[in-house]
Amino acid sequence: MNFSKKILNYFIIYFIFIFHINSFSISVTFINPGKSDEDFWVTSGKFTEAAAKNLGIKLESVYAQRNRIYMVKIAEEIAKRTVKPDFVLIVNEKLSAEEIIPILNEAKIKTILIHVDLTKEQKNILKRPREKYKYWLSTIVPDNTYAGYLIAEEIYKDALNKIKHSTNFNLIAINGDKATPASIERGDGLKKFLEKHSNIHLKQSIYAEWKRDIAFEQMQIMLERYSNINLIWAANDPIALGALKATKEKNRLPGKNIFLGGLNWSKESIFEVKNGTLSTTVGGHFMNGACALVYIYDYLHGKDLLNNQYEMNIKIFSAIHSFESNEFLKYLDESNWHKINLKNFSKTYHSNIKDYSFNSKDILRTIRK
Repeated sequence: MNFSKKILNYFIIYFIFIFHINSFSISVTFINPGKSDEDFWVTSGKFTEAAAKNLGIKLESVYAQRNRIYMVKIAEEIAKRTVKPDFVLIVNEKLSAEEIIPILNEAKIKTILIHVDLTKEQKNILKRPREKYKYWLSTIVPDNTYAGYLIAEEIYKDALNKIKHSTNFNLIAINGDKATPASIERGDGLKKFLEKHSNIHLKQSIYAEWKRDIAFEQMQIMLERYSNINLIWAANDPIALGALKATKEKNRLPGKNIFLGGLNWSKESIFEVKNGTLSTTVGGHFMNGACALVYIYDYLHGKDLLNNQYEMNIKIFSAIHSFESNEFLKYLDESNWHKINLKNFSKTYHSNIKDYSFNSKDILRTIRK
């Protein structure tokens, strides 16, 4: 009889435990603006899923296929659901947030804006998080100004180390476009760096529409126009790889007498960094969604942001160097992402954390612990 009572008690405890887990289950929907076969956005989605599993969050990802109309329709569909998610992660891709935020706010769904910030014009209309739309809790976006600065800093340091006799440098800057916030902010980061280094002469700034083939064609012309170029700043990896091809075809020696860097942490670029032909690839911003989930987890545990923290530009970007390329090629293998521990960055688990510090290298290095 005592044995039966013990078994019964175990079952009761088990079901209470299961009920408690389910009762605290957090549901989040990520409106992913990218295509379901697009490298960056697929990587971003998969890493966010790994973070969700680590934090015990139920995540739904819906790809909008780079279609602004579809982004808004997804938000409308979510708002009409009988069972709505607790939170929605949105991206201001194609300036879609100005329509999505009011839709989700009307449905009383808590919303976090990630990856792409509002433009100045949009901020004038939508105001700050929780000001006009109280269910829009926060904006958590990568600091692209810092990224642009970091690319410039890394190619310059590499050039200084390898061209001992040179004190003056000539730079070509290849940005993405003239309109998107990421492009403008990365360009601002380059300007800040150049303001501190009067020995670097910006010969020309051009725009490659984020495309490798356009960067290749443009850089061929630049190398003919300016024979003394030794630094090339590129706003992303495809641009850097296109420019790299042009330098090789013009018989320059990348990594020896001309130095290039880009952004995205693409595997091809990391291999070029490993080989010494690219000075660096800056990246880690695909983890932005994971960082937002850490905040959501803390928010539900009573660890909300202060008023002046509702808009966060996180320094998520890091530069990969040749000596650590093998390490990060391993960490960037998604088969290892189940080992990620985002709890290391949570205020719920670490009461000493006052301000979030989301460094992409530190996040990936939790894999080895």
